[in-house]
Amino acid sequence: MKKKAKKIKAIKKLVTNFSGIKSEAFGKRTRKTIQLEISSNEDITDYISTLLEVCYFALDGNGIFISPANKHCLPSSSVTKVIELIMELLPHDQMHCLDKISDVLHQEAQNGN
Repeated sequence: MKKKAKKIKAIKKLVTNFSGIKSEAFGKRTRKTIQLEISSNEDITDYISTLLEVCYFALDGNGIFISPANKHCLPSSSVTKVIELIMELLPHDQMHCLDKISDVLHQEAQNGN
């Protein structure tokens, strides 16, 4: 019995330090998230453009991007999932920040003249 308790304790420790899916309470629901490590804002746009290329080729009809294990899925459902991921990756906050920075610089240029 002690052996099982040690194994369970070790598993709990591993799960606690697991860097994959994170869960947090969100009202009555549990929100699960994953993280994507990037090196720069340009890295985000590279991910987005690559995902869009995959969607383009999938919709082009020349390739089927469905795993054999998921034969019941339609190709459009895979594309939909990728587009949803793209929408989540769009750097809305960074673009908002850049707009505000541009406004400040524009105001500074106006006041400096």
